[in-house]
Amino acid sequence: MQLLPLLAWALLPGCGAVTGPCTVWGYLGDSLSVTCTYRRGWEKLPKFWCIPMTEIVYTCAWDIVITSESQPEVVQGRFSIRDNRAHRTFTVTVDGLSKEDEGTFRCGVRTGAFSFDESADVKVIVLPAVTPTSQDWEQTAGGGFTPSVTGTRGPDAPQGTRGTFRYFPVLAGLQLLALLAMIAAVLWVSVRGR
Repeated sequence: MQLLPLLAWALLPGCGAVTGPCTVWGYLGDSLSVTCTYRRGWEKLPKFWCIPMTEIVYTCAWDIVITSESQPEVVQGRFSIRDNRAHRTFTVTVDGLSKEDEGTFRCGVRTGAFSFDESADVKVIVLPAVTPTSQDWEQTAGGGFTPSVTGTRGPDAPQGTRGTFRYFPVLAGLQLLALLAMIAAVLWVSVRGR
């Protein structure tokens, strides 16, 4: 009876043999990198990034980019994959993110013709591009403009913190003014008391 749950777990895709992030975010037009790990002994097997097949589980509809034993690093258009065999990790990079790059993909290891690929599903979310506003730039003494440190936090920011760093200089300035007012009051009381 206890063998059945163990067998069911072993048939799950990945089952710990290949791991990757569940969800990743990137901005439209930017680059996105996803790193997946695999187990010892699979260093020379092909690593892939693919679109999963919906009809048959554990397989790919087609490979977007894949390595080989002789090519641990492959570039295919906007997609690249690099297998770091010493650390048993491989990284997929997508350049020039578009809305078509959004969805569920699979990072995995091609283990052989008669066995299922070992893989992990990764959900990719593409967010609108972040364009700087006039508030996000500061004028330099020479007349040029530089990015301000008061930009908006990314999607991994805890709820309620996005955009709060924009007000940091204002808060710091108010604290400085309050400190100066306290120092002036202490000096005024001490001078008046003489």
